[in-house]
Amino acid sequence: MKTSLFLILSLAILFAACRKDSFITSADANVRVSADSLKYDTLFTTAGSVTKSFKIINENNRRLRLSSVQLMGGNNSVFRINVDGVPTTEASNIELEANDSIYVFVQVTVDPTSADLPFILRDSIRIAYNGTEKFVQLEAWGQNAHFVRDGEILGNETWTNDLPYVILGYLRVNENASLDIEKGSRLYFHANAPMVVNGTLHVNGSVDSTERVYFLGDRMDEPYRDYPAGWPGIYFSETSLASTMEYAVIRNAYQAVVSLGITGPANLTMNSCIIDNAYDAGLLAVNSSIRASNLLVSNSGKNIVISKGGRYEFTNCSFVGYSSRF
Repeated sequence: MKTSLFLILSLAILFAACRKDSFITSADANVRVSADSLKYDTLFTTAGSVTKSFKIINENNRRLRLSSVQLMGGNNSVFRINVDGVPTTEASNIELEANDSIYVFVQVTVDPTSADLPFILRDSIRIAYNGTEKFVQLEAWGQNAHFVRDGEILGNETWTNDLPYVILGYLRVNENASLDIEKGSRLYFHANAPMVVNGTLHVNGSVDSTERVYFLGDRMDEPYRDYPAGWPGIYFSETSLASTMEYAVIRNAYQAVVSLGITGPANLTMNSCIIDNAYDAGLLAVNSSIRASNLLVSNSGKNIVISKGGRYEFTNCSFVGYSSRF
């Protein structure tokens, strides 16, 4: 009797163990995908995106086999996937332990087109198991651009508003050279890319928001697009001369506008400009000469810093900061 009972208990334990180690094959298996879509903010052509991810979760008490995780666009897709640490366009026969999960990582690189306006790109990832399919939708906006790496302005040059400008390395206006920027232009600077003006800069924006000239960081994905110190800023050196900025918007720089060492006639004239969300100073002047009207400097670490003298004229300007301290 005792022997029979022992055999029965042993078989029950063995059956339970085998059942746990076996694969669930039901189409009703409880598989959860942590996101039904991944969306990317506007990406400049040839520049890679941030990496986004989602999880495939086996919420069953038995093992599960994924028959495939497939990027539907295959090798022709602008998207790239990495399934559980393996770069691929399709992974097959992936075993998930009971109550376990894997990550799928996704990136996108947009190829150049002939379009001036942003264009949309879509693909999807299919997750197949036990005769069931689930999809994660992928979406990104692409934007063609002029890419400027270690740019040197040597003569008199004009930048038009046909496409955005992406600055990598630095942009420098040399002595005795000038750069005119047309209304409606947008300049996006990489994290280590300052604009240095040793000559003359003319920013020719207009009152309409679509015709202002924007100076921004090149990270447009959340939350980085709203972070200060996303790019160094605009630096007017001691040799710069008679620069003007009309209806310019400078956002998210480390030091937005810096003017150094000119005390003659106005080295920099600013009209109806906005400086916002600079990490350190919105406007930093050292023994310089600045004339500004209708200038707004807001939400910056120090808003405006003037040191070692100089000549300054501010008319109808606002310097605004909102402290988080009570």
